[in-house]
Amino acid sequence: MKLENFAGNQKAVGLLRQGRLPQSSLFTGPEGVGKKTLALLLASLANCKNPSRNDLCGSCSSCVKAALGNHPDILLFQPQKDLIRIEVTRRLCREAQFRPFEGRLRFFLIDEAEKMTPEAAHSILKTLEEPPETSRLVLITAFPQRLLATIRSRCQSFPFRPLDRGQVRAYLEEHSEAEDLEVRAAFSEGSIGLALRLDTQEFVQNRDRMLDLLAAWCERESFALLYEKCEQQPLRTELKKREQVRNYVDLLQLLLQDLYFLQVGTAERVVNQDRIQDLDHLSANLELNWVRDFLYHVQGVKWDLDHYVNPLMCFETLWLMNRRKPSDAGSLYSKV
Repeated sequence: MKLENFAGNQKAVGLLRQGRLPQSSLFTGPEGVGKKTLALLLASLANCKNPSRNDLCGSCSSCVKAALGNHPDILLFQPQKDLIRIEVTRRLCREAQFRPFEGRLRFFLIDEAEKMTPEAAHSILKTLEEPPETSRLVLITAFPQRLLATIRSRCQSFPFRPLDRGQVRAYLEEHSEAEDLEVRAAFSEGSIGLALRLDTQEFVQNRDRMLDLLAAWCERESFALLYEKCEQQPLRTELKKREQVRNYVDLLQLLLQDLYFLQVGTAERVVNQDRIQDLDHLSANLELNWVRDFLYHVQGVKWDLDHYVNPLMCFETLWLMNRRKPSDAGSLYSKV
């Protein structure tokens, strides 16, 4: 792969491919939008022996080694058992002091940097602040707010944004043999990585489960009914798992955003186009402020989940925070 084939975020690509990468950088943005891919391509470009038009040749010995993942001057550090421990960052700090073995610059990439332990994070502060001239450090994360403020202040930040649906679809057409490309592009949230690994059957099944729950809540706002549904399998088991609750909350957010788009007259932005009639019916009986407040509380629940509040409690509390006034709640009926 070359930089000319990189999908999306062309403003960042255009700036960085000109060799303007600082010694300490922070690549932030949603998962699957190419942060790690671009960091590896930039490292390859910096060490390419025959670059042309600010792009790597792809065929020299340096490019071949980089593509195979065994270039001695390009080191990628990733979590082991969901953590990056101090032994890893100490190795990085030692290696950063050495001059390049074969290329022009040494690159040290920390993927999912938010998973550094506090000890590991503190151990790289000095190296981030005063890296050797021939070393470049790139921290990659979808959750920059979880990093130490002292780390963020030592790095120049490069934000990556989600791709639009057309860009994801075009990439899938070229690189994927899956048949459900339109569905994958629609539910990708602008992430090529998510589009490629998405289990569309499971995703739609879980989406419909949340839509059914949302419709039932809007109809009666009964916690007893909500509890009854949550006690049914597979919800009963899944709501005890933090990651699964996070997935369900993300699906609720997606549905609420569609309700918002319908209420403000931008139906073309609706993601769940296959359920637009049900969403339109539901939207007609809701108030924009209620949808807005629900979206606000979704963000609060995500924060609670990230800070280890009981996942079932998070899920149930979300609904209780979104009761409407009796005078506002009409009788709703939905096919969902």
